[in-house]
Amino acid sequence: MGKTVFHLLEDAPFDVMNELARMNPKITESEKIQGALILEETYTLLKKGMNNPDLSVTVKVKKRFGDIFLELTAKGEAINPIFPLTEWVDDEADLFSVSVLKVNKDRLGYARRNGANVVTVRIYDGGKKAIYMTMLGIFLGIFLGLAFKMTLPAEILSLFDNDIISPAETMFMHATFMMVPPVIFFSVVKGITSMSETTDIGKLGKRLIVQSVVMVAIADILSVIMGLLLFPDELTQLADLFEKNRSAASSEGFSFEKLIVGIVPSNLLQPFDGQNTLQVLFIALFFGIVINKLGEKARIAHEIIEFMDSFCIGVMGMLVKLIPAVIFLSMMKLMFHADMTTFLVMGKVILGSTSLSLLLLLLFGIIIGVYGKLSPTIFLKKLFVFAPIPMAIRSSNASLPQAFKFIVEKFGVSPNLASFALPIGTQLHLVGIGPLIALPAIMTARALGAPVNLDFILYLMIYIFIFAYTTPAVPGGVIIAMSSVFGAIGLPPTTVTVFLFVISVCDMDNTLLNVSCNVTSSVLLAKKFNMIDEKIYKSDV
Repeated sequence: MGKTVFHLLEDAPFDVMNELARMNPKITESEKIQGALILEETYTLLKKGMNNPDLSVTVKVKKRFGDIFLELTAKGEAINPIFPLTEWVDDEADLFSVSVLKVNKDRLGYARRNGANVVTVRIYDGGKKAIYMTMLGIFLGIFLGLAFKMTLPAEILSLFDNDIISPAETMFMHATFMMVPPVIFFSVVKGITSMSETTDIGKLGKRLIVQSVVMVAIADILSVIMGLLLFPDELTQLADLFEKNRSAASSEGFSFEKLIVGIVPSNLLQPFDGQNTLQVLFIALFFGIVINKLGEKARIAHEIIEFMDSFCIGVMGMLVKLIPAVIFLSMMKLMFHADMTTFLVMGKVILGSTSLSLLLLLLFGIIIGVYGKLSPTIFLKKLFVFAPIPMAIRSSNASLPQAFKFIVEKFGVSPNLASFALPIGTQLHLVGIGPLIALPAIMTARALGAPVNLDFILYLMIYIFIFAYTTPAVPGGVIIAMSSVFGAIGLPPTTVTVFLFVISVCDMDNTLLNVSCNVTSSVLLAKKFNMIDEKIYKSDV
């Protein structure tokens, strides 16, 4: 049994990580280096904040759901070394340490227990295994589905579909729907209550928000247009794929009066008893603002929110582990009903997502040229060289350290500005949500014969725009967003299971778009406020 308890700095950070990697061969060299860096900078900030140059920090190895964590415990004065994302760092001596922790915020957690500061660092993400399991589920589902279709009689296939696959899909989606209101509520409330007073930083913050709104709106509109171009006619030949869920579709008509009036619930329980996401958002925003105004009086409320947000993330993490199995069953079902037309139509969704990604990347280059007055050719060349990194990582938050290094070293953006703009931008620039929701939504409407009229298109764009800012940063967040939008525009939310494999395949495009938009916005911000070194920007790739 390897060593599971260490002491900083008796044990150097790199020694800790070397021993940890020896105990757990799955830890890669890059995770080793990144973990050592986080340990060192966390210790530096704790030591300075607690004013103890001889500070002793105990480091324990923890394992949860396949993830590997290090738990740092430092007894003494209460100091949280994890700076809020919105914090602007004036002390250049602390800039590097704070930037390292901010861009790795997704890996970090803080608590105050028994007179000690407790910081958790996720070193190894066991969720990476899910990528391979998902791909295995896709290919195995295709193979067995085709094999069963060719060898079993129609009655057995129908029995298998009706009594095994459809109930399993429904149970999974019901479990997901159960978590939609609390996940969104606590995620939004936590986001609001974690904002520091320095959130209001004047022109910088306002400019970042304006840029975000413009780019998200453009991506939203282009996604819907792409969906209408790809699916201009009815696809009723695909109705069998959605037939089991047809009764779940809403038959109510759209109206702005219903939309506006329906935002405010008649009681506090109503938003959590259904799929009215706007009511959940209203309550979350309202409660978050009130808690912020209460200040120190709401300290207990902050702790409860932190716990419930972590609890919801844990529940969703468990549900997400079922996705490969659900995809396997969904692919089998698809094979039972599939013909060449089905494959072509589903392929259109993937092709449309990829085409939109390329179109938006080119658009980002044009924006850099027109509004940033910088060379779009240089920008796009460097961006395409960087692109494989977020596509491989498949997470905007996990890509933050690489994105930070990229825009500082390749575009000459000020580290100060990068450490402020990039972490905030991970939630402000979710442009990849558009293609992932718009294309499946329009395809589903065409398959079910639902009217794709001006009201439908308008509501689809409104809800995609809303979820570009409110999709919770939890495992399965895209599924929550897609099912919520489907329910809001009158489509059966459970039909999302048909597109689980599409979400998995297009996840690389989604991450690339989100990170690229964040990079674009940060470069524009740096140029606007003269916080960019144009010599570095113009240098070779």
